[in-house]
Amino acid sequence: MLTIDVRHNLADVERMLGDQQRQLPFAMSLALNRTAQDVKKAEQQEMRTVFDRPTRYTLNSLYIDPAKKDKLSARVWVKDTDRPEHYLLPQIFGGQRPLKRFEQMLVRRGLMRPNERAVPAAGARLDAYGNMNRGQIVQILSQLQTFYLAGSDANATNSKRSRAKRARLTYFVSTGKGTYPYGRHSWKHGRMQQELERGVWARRPHETLGSTVQPVLLFVPRATYGIRLRFNSVAERTVQRVLPGHLHAAVERALRTARPAGGAA
Repeated sequence: MLTIDVRHNLADVERMLGDQQRQLPFAMSLALNRTAQDVKKAEQQEMRTVFDRPTRYTLNSLYIDPAKKDKLSARVWVKDTDRPEHYLLPQIFGGQRPLKRFEQMLVRRGLMRPNERAVPAAGARLDAYGNMNRGQIVQILSQLQTFYLAGSDANATNSKRSRAKRARLTYFVSTGKGTYPYGRHSWKHGRMQQELERGVWARRPHETLGSTVQPVLLFVPRATYGIRLRFNSVAERTVQRVLPGHLHAAVERALRTARPAGGAA
């Protein structure tokens, strides 16, 4: 988080304003807010540099708490960081990636361990940004009867349409090599030891082979991430570069728009 204030520039601004000291709050707040806008743009550009094709959602994840005449500080930070599982925080501070929402559902259902993370595999459908297709995630969670844990009625039903979909493609969970499969959808020989890696797999009917399986999500141990988005250093460099110019321009505008002494129009 970066909070910008101009306390160390206060004497310079007062000197430039001369006898128009009443314009000080206006000039200061204007310079702070223009600086904050530049910081936000610089952070977005840094995201494009350090992340692989960041989504619009990520690029728009920053907000500005603007300065006001009675609050001479502006803040640039990430939205919704009151949630400790926010996905951008490990990129800024380092540490472990939090569970995504669909991973939380898998953990609560007992399908994935809390210390694991789900990573896309060969059968995953990815969007243009390299993220897993939301529709496929919904299908997986629905078939694995996971949604009810979140108060949703999006579970797979026994309707004719749902049965037809499952006849073409079924998702199941492998509990790992040497273990017994989970549930009736996991393998047609229910007592056979599992030979597949831990994760979510897809089974498709095949005309000659009976069925084929393909990994969609693999469960891997959670990793610790280093800092990728150097938020504070980018912000500080930007402030040092642009704040003096914004202060000068703001003082000039304050002097141009100041009313004459005595309040005459």
